Amino acid sequence: MSSHDEKIHSGGGYFHMKGVALSILVMGVSLAAIIIAYVMFGHIGPSFSSERINVQQAELRKEYGLPVQEVIRNQSVLLTPPSLRDLNQTATSNATSTQAPNATSTQAPNATSTQAPNATSTQAPATTGSPGTPLTILEGSSIQGSPSYDPATLTVKKGDKITITNKDTLPHTVTSGTGPTDPNSAKQFDTSIIEAGGTADIETTNINPAEYPFHCTVHPYMMGKLVVQ
Repeated sequence: MSSHDEKIHSGGGYFHMKGVALSILVMGVSLAAIIIAYVMFGHIGPSFSSERINVQQAELRKEYGLPVQEVIRNQSVLLTPPSLRDLNQTATSNATSTQAPNATSTQAPNATSTQAPNATSTQAPATTGSPGTPLTILEGSSIQGSPSYDPATLTVKKGDKITITNKDTLPHTVTSGTGPTDPNSAKQFDTSIIEAGGTADIETTNINPAEYPFHCTVHPYMMGKLVVQ
């Protein structure tokens, strides 16, 4: 091979290596830009605020006829498992209660506000009227797997009054239906939020004889059954 050919060959190798080095440099700069963007913004791509997500969820629940669900904004509560949350401090400001036909509630003795026919609730011991057939929300019922209601199946005659007493340390409800996703949830009765130590009444005058599963909207795994004869 002549010296002229050797120069051409070596020159071609130089340009080839230069092209490879330039490609590696471009890749390195691109990777560095991606890393910097991730460090600065935390993600790459579109983002949605929690408020917008809450609005979308509310619209979907309304569209499909599902009951309103509480929105918890306290970050410390959100990071706590549902069965361990102390909702006593957040229920008032963060929980929205589902009001259904057949329910009325009062937040203090001698003050009543109508939520729906056939049910009344008080956040303090009732001072007027005779108690009805007892239904107890058991202490510790907010812990998943523990007994929830006593009795688990309550049988009454049409027209009887039911008096619910919350003996747990957290707020609960007695709401007809198998859970928040049940399209018939809260359509027969709903006590709204019953604070710890509070009571609520359900009137069965306008409830047809049948079996009605019920749950707690705050802790949907709490289940019971009402039999109206």
